[in-house]
Amino acid sequence: MEAYSNDQEEGASFSPERVDLSNRLKEISQDRLIEEVIALWDEVNNLELELIKNKRKQAESSRSFSIDQDRASIVNYEEKLRVANTKITRLENQLRNEKISRESFEVNIEKIKTLELEKANLLKNEEELMILIMDMERHIEKLVDSVKEK
Repeated sequence: MEAYSNDQEEGASFSPERVDLSNRLKEISQDRLIEEVIALWDEVNNLELELIKNKRKQAESSRSFSIDQDRASIVNYEEKLRVANTKITRLENQLRNEKISRESFEVNIEKIKTLELEKANLLKNEEELMILIMDMERHIEKLVDSVKEK
């Protein structure tokens, strides 16, 4: 201990507080200082163990908090998924209804085309029949005129 303090005193200048502490420590026996250092080491070790325990507790608490947050997130995402599935079902129903409506519309368009074609044929037949009737009326008039002349 003496060698250490002599080296220290030769190599550097110390603040008055440090010199005072050094003088007080010189007055304490070496055995007593060793006991104090060992006691302080034990206290430091105990504090480190307590710190480790607290860090573990904090980590577990953090994990638990994280799990709770994860559960809340999962519930939130499950709700969003349920809403999305409801929207998908609604849109699928709308799509199905629209397909049925379009198929019905296409059938109606085909019916309309068929009816328009039938109408055109009927109008053509009517026109042909009108021409035929007019020809027959002329022939009848000619026959009537011919009978009157005879």
